[in-house]
Amino acid sequence: MSLLLTSAALSLLAVLAVWLTGRRDPAQSPLLTLGSLLTLLALPFLARLPKLTVELPALTGPVQPGTVSTTISWFSLLWMGGFLLFTLRLAADFVSLNRWRARSVDSGDPVMARIVETCRLQLDLRHKIRVRLHPHAMSPFIAGLFRPVVYLPSSSVRWSEGTLRMVLLHELGHVARRDLWTNLAAQCACLVYWFNPLVWWLRSRLMAQCEFACDAKVIAVGADPDRYATALCDIAEAGALPQTALAMAGRAPLRARVERVVCRSRSRHSLLIGAALLFTVSASLGLSVVRLSPAQLALAADSGHGANHPSSLYSPEEIALRSSANPFPAD
Repeated sequence: MSLLLTSAALSLLAVLAVWLTGRRDPAQSPLLTLGSLLTLLALPFLARLPKLTVELPALTGPVQPGTVSTTISWFSLLWMGGFLLFTLRLAADFVSLNRWRARSVDSGDPVMARIVETCRLQLDLRHKIRVRLHPHAMSPFIAGLFRPVVYLPSSSVRWSEGTLRMVLLHELGHVARRDLWTNLAAQCACLVYWFNPLVWWLRSRLMAQCEFACDAKVIAVGADPDRYATALCDIAEAGALPQTALAMAGRAPLRARVERVVCRSRSRHSLLIGAALLFTVSASLGLSVVRLSPAQLALAADSGHGANHPSSLYSPEEIALRSSANPFPAD
């Protein structure tokens, strides 16, 4: 089975699994969605595994080898064009992020530095996190894979210590959960499968799940749920940010987040999510290693010559005998 059909089948299975497990609880663990996207990224490598030959009852419909090769060539060119386009778009996001960094300034506030240090120790983060102020930032966000930086609006200097602490706990929670790397993995999956809308849907769902999971982590380390919900409502203005950044007020329904924080409900479908992830990964392995038998592949290729081709009507010996026969036996 070709890589294209395998990826389409796997993405459909992944979307169904994520949708079914998240119907009652949109804040389910992002493990299933992330595992599905990582499996899609691994498909080109899984295609190199040893193949398991499977005999099918019959092959229906003629196959034109020349037509198939031409179609694959055109699709390869189209895929390469889209891949380069979205790669340039991702590179532009990194350039935009550098511009954000250049236009920002260090906070220089000792109170803010003290709150950052307290939040860092509360989340058990080993490396220090810098905080910078940006005049055009509408919402707090964090960016930077190896050296994460928290960007706050310039108006954050007028926030109360309680609001500032909730905001910093949320942004540092993304660092503790490694959500920036999760976002990068989802973006890479969209680069490879840019033509598949199901993969883009999985990425969107994954980002929303990461926001729910980060909210739960902040509450788990001791943050007051009511104050945290108030801070979410106060910061609910997400502007145009680079795709490589994670904002506090973005990619997840605010009402659902506030209700979940206040009600303090927890997902209890870990066994179901694990089973769905195992099924998705197993299906991808099965689709990657199964192939048709050589005899059936030859039959499919021969069917492209048409039903009246001599090779399908006569045996090789009869064809040789007819070729060597005297066309004028009376002579």
